[in-house]
Amino acid sequence: MKAFNNSKYPVFEADQVLSQKHLNTVVSYLEEQDRLSRTGLLGMGIVCGLEISHPQPNQIKIGCGTAVTSLGYEINWEEKLFTFYHDLELSANFLGANYSKEPFLEPMLKYGSKYVPFKNAIELLEPSTTEPLKTAIPNGFFNDKVVLFILETALIDEKNCVNTNCDDKGKRLEFTVRPLVIKNSDIAPLLLLGFDLKKASQKLVTPRYNVPFKNLVTGQQVLDGFKNWYDDAFLTTLSNQINAIYNTNKNVLKSTSDFSALNNCKTQLLQTINANKDKLQIQYVCDWIADIVSAYNEIADFQNQNPTFCCFDESQFPFHIILGNINLENNFRTPFIKTGNTDKEILLRNKLNILFERLVLLIKSWSITDTVIRITPTIYGKTHLSKKSIPYYYSNFLELNKKWNADKTIKNKTNEILSYQSEKPNYTDLPWVKKPLLYDLEPYNFLRIEGHIGKNYLEVLTELSSLKDTYNLPFKTIALNAVDFVGKEVDITKHQGDWSDLEVDYDLARKKVYNITEFVINWITSNKKEIVAQTIMTDATITSLKNILNEVKTLLTDDLSEFLPNYKSFYEIFKNLNVLFLFHRFCLLWGKTNLSALVEDLIDHLDQINELFLEDSFTVIYDEAVKRWNTSFKDLFLSSFLQKNKGMEHHAGVSVGGTFILVYSDTTIFKPQQTAPKYQVLLNSIKNYTDSFSFGTVEETKAIKDDLTKSVLYNKTKFGYNDSYDANALKDCKNETENLKANLIKVAQQNLSANYPAHLQEFFLTNITTLFQFEPLTLIENTAPQKVVLADFFLPYIQSLEGNNINIIIGNTETEIGDFGKEDFNNDDFNT
Repeated sequence: MKAFNNSKYPVFEADQVLSQKHLNTVVSYLEEQDRLSRTGLLGMGIVCGLEISHPQPNQIKIGCGTAVTSLGYEINWEEKLFTFYHDLELSANFLGANYSKEPFLEPMLKYGSKYVPFKNAIELLEPSTTEPLKTAIPNGFFNDKVVLFILETALIDEKNCVNTNCDDKGKRLEFTVRPLVIKNSDIAPLLLLGFDLKKASQKLVTPRYNVPFKNLVTGQQVLDGFKNWYDDAFLTTLSNQINAIYNTNKNVLKSTSDFSALNNCKTQLLQTINANKDKLQIQYVCDWIADIVSAYNEIADFQNQNPTFCCFDESQFPFHIILGNINLENNFRTPFIKTGNTDKEILLRNKLNILFERLVLLIKSWSITDTVIRITPTIYGKTHLSKKSIPYYYSNFLELNKKWNADKTIKNKTNEILSYQSEKPNYTDLPWVKKPLLYDLEPYNFLRIEGHIGKNYLEVLTELSSLKDTYNLPFKTIALNAVDFVGKEVDITKHQGDWSDLEVDYDLARKKVYNITEFVINWITSNKKEIVAQTIMTDATITSLKNILNEVKTLLTDDLSEFLPNYKSFYEIFKNLNVLFLFHRFCLLWGKTNLSALVEDLIDHLDQINELFLEDSFTVIYDEAVKRWNTSFKDLFLSSFLQKNKGMEHHAGVSVGGTFILVYSDTTIFKPQQTAPKYQVLLNSIKNYTDSFSFGTVEETKAIKDDLTKSVLYNKTKFGYNDSYDANALKDCKNETENLKANLIKVAQQNLSANYPAHLQEFFLTNITTLFQFEPLTLIENTAPQKVVLADFFLPYIQSLEGNNINIIIGNTETEIGDFGKEDFNNDDFNT
């Protein structure tokens, strides 16, 4: 508001002849100074009170209070109750005053024309009113209406006299406060433009990743979760809110700063999102959007605490004050805007300008160039972005550093701000900012970990372990494989631990095979001449058999960890050796009624070896090892981990005392093991040796061999991949499955509605419906890069995978009491 009548005013002298001009000039000057003092030194709007309430649906009460219009007119109001209303036509002297003869009134009276559209109004009346055309306020009368005060200002001519001399009457200004009611749809021209604080300052909250929870299995699902973190509606709201808060404050921002990016920042957001949505860096785009939300919220908090102005448009609400509507939010209510141009207010205005400049920089400068792994202390939780460290995904970090924290900018202490880039030239010369991990970490509760996305996860684990040890940092790091393991077999060669008790069992079984095999080889060698002489076996056959038995001994490696990966090949050899010795035994008995002592001894020794295969101790050891391995290894898969550990979040780092989680994809762990050449050679030798047996005619030989090979080990199911579902069962119930699904979902809906809120009902029903399918679910193809860090998350607590020790005892841990009857025993036993 500017002064119109302060350039000069008359000074009276003795015996001076005064004119109306002299007096009006003085009055005008003093009156205008009064109004200027209110708006220029205090503020304008509703100072206090003036709250509306409804004691009864057909009544309205306006509480006592004070307000100042934008022209500086003070309205003091005592509490009043209204029960009636009437139609009112605003005075023509107010809407179009003739001030041609009083030009000093023009700066004030000219604004009366602003209210011409509201010429026909509704005025509230008190219960004691004598107005003959009053109407009782009905119920629901205020549902679509706004209550306001109009300070009707009329220039009234008092010379309209007939019977008396009115030369000394003159004119007067008459002020009347009228409580009016107008429709919500008509209020727009009277609103305080640019200072709708309640609407513009509404804070935003970012959504959470993967909530409602859906089990993440593959790396592609993890990356898709980042792509879908912020939907279009959220981005639109963010862009609109930024534009609104900028328009609210632009009249107090510096005109030398470029804030054009705030008019429609959604374009820039979508451009960056679309350019990176198929890249691993998409998670940092999500972090960037979260930074923008935090920067916006910081402005909203600052503005709500410091809404001030200096130069203000007096035409905003020159003769009216809006009290609000029946809605308790009172969105139309005229706020009080205080005047501020002291050093403190200038400082606050400068801070606000810096906050907006930072918001522009954030929107325009997302970029990733560095890939060095660094750990930066920061603050996590309910704190402003200014208090946090600067992330590494901003290109103009030197410029951003000057605007990141408004307080430090004003104090010229921006070299104290921690950042991923703090070691870069010209950033800072403070050692505790360049190398913050060497100094006190007590002020910080979070560690930003950046620069590792896209790198080999084993190298990242090694480097993070080195950084943790070097700087003695309190967090745990684990790596989780994001692949689908259902129906697949893990390559046991990936195990790097110790099998402990199984090593002992394996050594005993290996020694037993070695000793018995060695004994049989020595016996055959010492009785070779007699065996050949009695045509029991030929010299060539004996040599082949000894070579095969010697090879078997070499297959059993010293370490269980070397044996387990090749067990399948070893089992094939054992299986064929079992058949081989069955053939030998049958051959020695073929067509003979009497056996020599030598043949009986040979059969007994072959049975000793065959019993090794029948015991199958190596299969027991292998099955137990695989069981333990699969159980422990499943904990290293992301999907298994998520089922056991809740609360995983992504914030580009880890809380102090928490668990930092690296997610990668590695499908090579399921690559089938090929038969080693040395196993294949021995297997071929055994098969060739077995094929040399014949029992009578060709037909008789085939029949006998078929019967023998169907016995013992061949009856065991080994290494088959069982279907993950029963195809026949699904086929039988396929015709009824739709009815079953519909009925089960109806039951589920009824139970859910009684026990769960709406959002959980939707979550459960969606998953239930998905599971009721004819065929097993097919996961999204895992197209994520292999063996590199795809994403990072954290848990606010320590989760140690090392607690799952492989220490399982084969067999029952307790002896079971048998339930025997007399019939279970031989009578001779009781006579013993």
